[in-house]
Parts: sequence; C-alpha cells; structure tokens
Amino acid sequence: MQLPNFDPYASRCWEDPYPSYSALRSDAPVYARGDPPYFMLSRYADIVAAAADEDSYSSAGGVLIGIDSSQLPVNLMNMDPPRHDTLRAILTRALTEQSVARLEPVFRERTVELLEPLVAKGSFDIVGDFARELPSLVIAEVLGIDPADRGDFLRWNHAVNAGAEFVGDGALRAYEELEGYFRQLIAKRREHGGDDLVSRVFRAADEESALTDAEVLGFCSLLLVAGQHASINLISNSAIELWRRPEQLQLLMEQPELLSQGAVDELMRFVSPVQGLARTTTRDLTLHGVRMPKGSQVLMLFASGNRDPEHFDDPDRLDVTRPENRTHLGFSHGIHYCLGSAVARMEARIALEEMLARLGPWRVDEQSVLRNQLVPGRGIGRAILHFETA
Repeated sequence: MQLPNFDPYASRCWEDPYPSYSALRSDAPVYARGDPPYFMLSRYADIVAAAADEDSYSSAGGVLIGIDSSQLPVNLMNMDPPRHDTLRAILTRALTEQSVARLEPVFRERTVELLEPLVAKGSFDIVGDFARELPSLVIAEVLGIDPADRGDFLRWNHAVNAGAEFVGDGALRAYEELEGYFRQLIAKRREHGGDDLVSRVFRAADEESALTDAEVLGFCSLLLVAGQHASINLISNSAIELWRRPEQLQLLMEQPELLSQGAVDELMRFVSPVQGLARTTTRDLTLHGVRMPKGSQVLMLFASGNRDPEHFDDPDRLDVTRPENRTHLGFSHGIHYCLGSAVARMEARIALEEMLARLGPWRVDEQSVLRNQLVPGRGIGRAILHFETA
C-alpha cells in the first residue's frame, strides 16, 4: 500500500490539505511521521474516542507537536483532571452564554468601528486590518482592560498571534510582558472586583477551589492564544472560502439570518480554524494495527474528522443552509471542548453580518493570500479583499 506523504508542517500542504486527509482516512487512519515518530488520527470516530479518553491521551505534555510547552503559560488546554475539572467548572460559571450575549452590543460597536474606515478604501487586508484586530478588541472588553492600556495590549496580542512561532523570541517577550501586566490586573481584581471576566472568575470560585494567581493567569492566556487564534483563522478563512463559492456568499447576502441558524457552525466545520491538537499517550496503545508506545505524541486532525463522510453527508461541500450541527470538531471534543465557543460564534456572526451589510459581494485577490501555518491553526498572514465602494 502506498501511503500518502503528508507533513502538516510543510508549506506544500498548507493550501489544500484535504486530499491528503482523505487518503489518510482511507489508507492510514493512524499515520506515523518523524523520528521519534508522532502519530496522526484522521477519522472522526477515532478522534472523538481519543478526545474523550483523557486517561489514555493526556494533555499535560502540551497540545503542540515538538514544542516545549513549559515555555508557555499553564492553562486548561495543557492540564489533566482532577484540577482541570475544578478550574473548568469555575470558568464555565463565569463565562456563560448569557454573560457573553450581554456583550453583543459592544462587540458590534467594535466591529463597526473597525470596518467603517476600511469601507471607503475599496480594499483591505482581511487579516491585518480586521480579523487580527477584532478579537484583540473583544478580549480587551471581556477582560476589562483599561482603555489607556489597550495600545500596549494590542501590541502584545499581535506579537503572540501574528504567526506560527508560538515560542519565537518575539512571542516569548510578549508573553513575559503580558504576564507582568496580568499579575497587576489580577491583584486589582482580587481587591476591588468588577464586572469583567477575571472578577467573575473570582466570584465563581469557592473556598474549596481557591485560585492561585498562576491559575487565573492561565485563564487569561487561554483566552488570548486559543480564543483569538481560532477567531482570526475563522473570519479570514471564511471570507476566502465564501468568495470561492459565490452562490454561498450570495445566499448569505440575501439571508444573513442563516448565520445565526447554523451557517457559522458550518463554516467552523468546513474551514476548521484549528486543524489539529496533540495529546500524549499514557500507556502503550494499538489502533488499526498500529502500535503507539507510551509517551508518544498523537495529533488529532480535527479538520480531517470534519470532512469524514462516515459522519457528515457530502462533507467537502460548503452549505450555509445545512441544518445546525454542533457535532463538528471545530471546537474540539470532550473535557477540552472550547469554553470560548459562545464568544467565537458571536464574534464570527457579527463580523460576517457587518461585512455582508457594508461591503456587499467581495472578491479575494488570490495572489495576495499568504498562508503561514496549517497545524495547529490554518493561519493566514495576508489576504486582500476588494469590493465596490458606495
């Protein structure tokens, strides 16, 4: 059997990894690569089973292949039960869909503020001018960042989220500066409180689960990296894929209410802004005849699972009228299902609603599209949108 030569870190695979995913699902559902090898899971059922088995597939070793997670802030993504479950319960009580919904007017206001000066130009970079800016502004609102500090906050955010180097020199310097800022913020919220997320986290905690500053810092870093990176990729990739399918873009132009009826989740499934995350085996495992020794890293290819025909009908077709289906893996699965999913859904819905209303049908300069990553997130460094000005 001729196995596909698939390397998620090779730029040749970034533009269209889906034929490789299909080949993996068919011929090599557990695919080993590297020395020492890491293993890739590509079938929906196998990914769901692994994500639900935290006893066999640990997150404590980090969720990125080949990266020393000790350099990154500790957060729920790289934590196992029982402490993970305690902290997740606290954050769940603090970050409810109802609390997020109350922020919708502010989210929309920030979206419009970003778009209005761009509309008159007739073109802009969907990434640098919009998709990377909006999540930073939203997170600043959620965390209650002082308006006087938002310039520094945005600069640090851009350094952390701008590219593929999660532990590059620029990103690590930004983490360090952000940590110092957040420690001051946490101290203020412990003493005075407020209506921001950090204050709600403290109120949601009880005496049995008293939070350390490091754990609250982990909440903040999780929002910054996991939440923003996914939103940047979702908004920018959605704009590109809708342009490539003008009938779908036209449907949303005519029926923008589809965005709140399942289209956002269909875009999440189709573009998979987080293509895959890793786990580490806690014991020897054998799956589909392939042995994965204890201590092996296993990359769960969420994007491949989201195109698995064994679970989704006609999975390679983007259909914004597809009934809402939240079984997709765009927000992961199991105990690490994305806590910020309500924020991400709202952010993408509002961004696309306002783009549809203000830009009309857009086109993408395909020559301008610069991809910078596939795994963990299908990152875009630049993509120029053109549209007719009023």
